[in-house]
Amino acid sequence: MDSDDASLSEEFQELQLERTITKSLKTAEEIERLTVDVLLSDIERAVYLLSSGQEVQRVSVITNLPDLLRDNNADCMRRVVPKVKEVLHVAQTEMQLAACAAFLQILRKELVPVSNYTQTFLQTILNSLDSRDPEIASAWLDTLLDVIDLLPKDVIKKDILGIAIAKGQLAQSVQSRLACCKILGKVATKFEPFVIKKEILPVVQSLCQDVDYEVRGCMCRQLDPVARGLGLEATKSAILPELVELTNDEEGHVRLAGLETVVNILSLLDDDTCSMTIVPLVCKFCQQAVQAEDNTLPVIAKQLGKLCHGLSVNLTDDQKKWFVEYYKKLCRMGLEKHRQPKESEQPSKGSMDMDTLFEELDLFTEVRKHAAYNFPAMILFAGARHFKTDFTSIFSQLCNDPHYLVRKTMAYGFHEVTKVLGGSVHSIQADFTVLLKDTHTEVLRGIVSHLDEILNAFVKNGGSTITESKMAAMSEVIPALLHCEGVIFSTNNWRLQEEMMSQWACLPHCLTSDHIYNKFIPVVFNKLHRARAIPVRHASAHTLLVLLRHLRRQEQRTEILQKLIQDFCHGNSSRQRSLFIRICHSSIDLFSKSFFKEHLFEYLLELSHDPIPNVRLKLCSILPRLKTLVKIPTDRGLLQQLEICVRKLLVNEKDIDVHTSLRKAVEKLDRVQVQMESLTKKMYFEEDVIDNKKEEFEKKLIEQEEKEKKEEEAKLGKDKKKGDKRETKAPVKKGSKIPAATSLKDKSSAASLKNAEKEKKIAGQTNVTKATPVASKNLKNVSTKSSNNLASPKLGSRNSPSNLSSGSSSRNSSAGSTGSWKGSAGSAPPQAIAPPTSRKNSIPKETTASGLPTRKKSGSGVSTTGVKKKPLSDKSK
Repeated sequence: MDSDDASLSEEFQELQLERTITKSLKTAEEIERLTVDVLLSDIERAVYLLSSGQEVQRVSVITNLPDLLRDNNADCMRRVVPKVKEVLHVAQTEMQLAACAAFLQILRKELVPVSNYTQTFLQTILNSLDSRDPEIASAWLDTLLDVIDLLPKDVIKKDILGIAIAKGQLAQSVQSRLACCKILGKVATKFEPFVIKKEILPVVQSLCQDVDYEVRGCMCRQLDPVARGLGLEATKSAILPELVELTNDEEGHVRLAGLETVVNILSLLDDDTCSMTIVPLVCKFCQQAVQAEDNTLPVIAKQLGKLCHGLSVNLTDDQKKWFVEYYKKLCRMGLEKHRQPKESEQPSKGSMDMDTLFEELDLFTEVRKHAAYNFPAMILFAGARHFKTDFTSIFSQLCNDPHYLVRKTMAYGFHEVTKVLGGSVHSIQADFTVLLKDTHTEVLRGIVSHLDEILNAFVKNGGSTITESKMAAMSEVIPALLHCEGVIFSTNNWRLQEEMMSQWACLPHCLTSDHIYNKFIPVVFNKLHRARAIPVRHASAHTLLVLLRHLRRQEQRTEILQKLIQDFCHGNSSRQRSLFIRICHSSIDLFSKSFFKEHLFEYLLELSHDPIPNVRLKLCSILPRLKTLVKIPTDRGLLQQLEICVRKLLVNEKDIDVHTSLRKAVEKLDRVQVQMESLTKKMYFEEDVIDNKKEEFEKKLIEQEEKEKKEEEAKLGKDKKKGDKRETKAPVKKGSKIPAATSLKDKSSAASLKNAEKEKKIAGQTNVTKATPVASKNLKNVSTKSSNNLASPKLGSRNSPSNLSSGSSSRNSSAGSTGSWKGSAGSAPPQAIAPPTSRKNSIPKETTASGLPTRKKSGSGVSTTGVKKKPLSDKSK
């Protein structure tokens, strides 16, 4: 223990900040070597560093070579470039890589003429291809391939083609022949067909028959550009036989290259060639791969979609069915073979090679993953009408695959499948729910990234319109969406959480208003309060405002606005109050100017008295936007409040950062011109058109709700009349004054009922006359109470969004009851949000149509809260 304590104490002493740093210091000799005379020019300094500098200094000079050529072209070409070529002969890897990048930049920026570049830099590139270091040789080869795209045809033919052909001879090394394959593929499209046929084609055919399989595979991948340079007829006679032979090569690497080349040249070949040569070749290749179960299977699964799409015109119905069945076989690959065996079938210890088992599982998983990637292409190939018969079970199987990579691929391509299916998209809604309930975040990321497209496809169901019945049918997806949100927010992936909240903004177009209000609004409020990452809170705020804008019931919109003001504008945390400013920014973008001025403008100005400097700092950024909302003479009171707020901040602000930001905001405010209502259409026409559309949308929601209420009342009235008719007595027969079924007992009971009704009416009138002064007294007590006793209920209480769906009677009662709304200042009982009206300075408003209290305008311009006293009307009596 003593030795451990001693070692720990020594380590702590070494970590002391006051200790003298003795390690990693340069000696005086090293500093002298790294020191350069400051009086030297750029060219002289570069020459000096290339001659006697350190490795890092030489790399710096070569990296800055394009800048030296731009500033001092003649001197650099005469003194620096020869020195660079001299240094590169013995340079290390880092310097060689820096030279590759610098030489390419010089040609791209055209810093020197092509003739000069060919004589100096191109020759250095060609000479460096034979480097013994494979990394350096590969880097210079890549540079040459990029340079070929920028050089003219005559330079390529004169300086590059001859060297490339020479490197392709059998006597050269494998590295040289591989370089020849890549160079020939690059230059093939630069020349005419007769030049390719005469000079390049013999070398290509020789390299296709090379003894080394790497050379054959490399040349096979370059047959596509060579064939496009030759043309169709030469390709059929010279290239296609070589390609058929390469697809039957003994090496799997070469066969894979042959299959990829077949896919790439399909667009070049004619129908007869595809039908007679390519289709049998592909079928044979696929059958051999399934029998061998080698590494060619994943490549086939990856390229099958392109093959089927390219050959669809040339296939018969039987051949199409064969490809569909082959694809279904790939989708099941590995699932049946490697199921857990029974106890009697368990192999003995040592009989199973675990490495081989895992390799096969990885191989089959990759096959299914590529098959899942090609699922939309196969639906296009077979036709959406065959989905129910041929692909439904396969689609469900891939969505429930045991490996998450397969499910992830299906999730990322799910939106493409919905586009292809059109009117049959409802058949995969259950699989969509399965993917949403997945527990792996990578799968959920794929489905969330295209959530809006998928939900819209389900709601439209192949049509162009969205109806209430279609939106109501989507209620089955709600539990899965909430489960997906729970899994995502149980992780620390804030980017995925932000994307999830942003995607929920599409819900108003996919779900009913009541579903959104009861199920999703509480969740979004929860994220606003508890999400840790700022981008997640911002995304949640934006989504909440979008959902609020599309809610169809006025009392629901009122409650959400009240809760935003209570929890965030008047919140106890500075983080919540800062978020309220962000909410106001988004509100200005989403809602009309009248809506913002009516419901949020004055609450926002209250934050100028916030004790936290950061809140006041954020408030300064939105002040110029507030002035753009004001129109004179209607909003003269709001403009005065804004000016008073700014003056008080300028006088009382002591924080340096807030004061600086406030000064900048004042400069922007001075540049903002106040809009005049008479000149609005002339000067701000485009802006007002957008604002009018927003205001019309808000009014339309209110009108639509009023219309629905009238229809409900009319329906209830009809039902009541029907009920009254059923309770009436039987009709009197013609010729008889008294019904036959009437007796003395019935007559007495009817008389007693009439007397009871008269007594009830008299008692009701007396009760009303007695209750009138009591009700007026209660209203006076309510109006004289402090505004601190008014607030909206918390979500989760009896009047919360989750409990407001019990019926129209509960909603109507909540709008009229004031005793249940207790809390902070600025709140009021929920009432209907009416479209904002113009303000008059002569008659200050006390309450808005939405039920949210506004401020009484005092003489000093300072706003105070209050609730308007209403006399008892005849209607309430």
